[in-house]
Amino acid sequence: MKLASYHGTRDGYRGIANALIRFRLGGRFSHTEMVFEPGDGVDHLMPDGSTQPVNSQYWCASSVATDTLPPWSPYRAGRMGGVRLKRIWLNPDKWTLDDVSTFDAVAAATWANAHQGTLYDWQLILGFIAWFVPEKTGRVMCSEACAAMLGLERPWSYDPCSLPVAVRNGDGQIHLD
Repeated sequence: MKLASYHGTRDGYRGIANALIRFRLGGRFSHTEMVFEPGDGVDHLMPDGSTQPVNSQYWCASSVATDTLPPWSPYRAGRMGGVRLKRIWLNPDKWTLDDVSTFDAVAAATWANAHQGTLYDWQLILGFIAWFVPEKTGRVMCSEACAAMLGLERPWSYDPCSLPVAVRNGDGQIHLD
């Protein structure tokens, strides 16, 4: 299992959002995904029953603002935004991958399945730009979803730039030294 952190810039308004998030956070990343791979032992939890890549695309899980939720999502299928599983080509020019195989892949995939369709937390994203905007209870953003999948305490406290640092430390904690 890997943590994928997005450092690319998409076209249009999504690219503006990528740039604003990175600017506000003072970091390199604007989005995170949990990547499931062969050998993770989670094939039975994937929508098609396999973690084998298809056309170089791996099953990834996160919470997104603008993707349409897939038909297999048990909650809000066909609606826009929220927790979802999706096959993604992780172009190395746009994604940084961190090994998180020391964390429990079954627990991560189980969390992703149980939370499919959970609404995206727009307010928390706005809070990155305007600190006074509070997060919305019961909604999650990408790094919060990934931190929850990894079983980290206080998953809402991670953003797309701090989560990769925490997993690289190996203990799920951000060290300021």
